[in-house]
Order: sequence, then C-alpha cells, then structure tokens
Amino acid sequence: MYIADLENLIIHDMSFVRYECRSTKIPADKKKKIYNISTVKRMVATEHKPKFNGCQYCMSEYHTFDFTKIFN
Repeated sequence: MYIADLENLIIHDMSFVRYECRSTKIPADKKKKIYNISTVKRMVATEHKPKFNGCQYCMSEYHTFDFTKIFN
C-alpha cells in the first residue's frame, strides 16, 4: 500500500517506511491510500495534474529532483 501526501504531493511506500519519511506526521485529512503500483506510476507521470513525486527515502526510483529550487 502507498500513502499520498496531498499537501506536499509526495507518495510514500508503506512496505518500506524509513524514519526520514515522516509519513506518520501527515494529517489524516491530507492522506490518500493507493493500493497498486500502476496508480502510483500514473500519478508520478509528467502529464498528471497535480504532479506527485516519490519520496526520496522510500521511493527513490520515482523521485525527481527539481534543480530550479537550488537557485531560488
């Protein structure tokens, strides 16, 4: 199962939870349960609005780093 953080637009893998994820700090009204990987792939795709990002700790294969944030 996966948890989507609707506030920060980050998806966490609940089978590989890390301390750094802080997925327990997500408010209950900002959580969405996702049950299969195909839905996660669709939400991470570039044409999905809003664009979700994989967690850099538990879903690093779906995490994309925004290099424009470095220069702001």
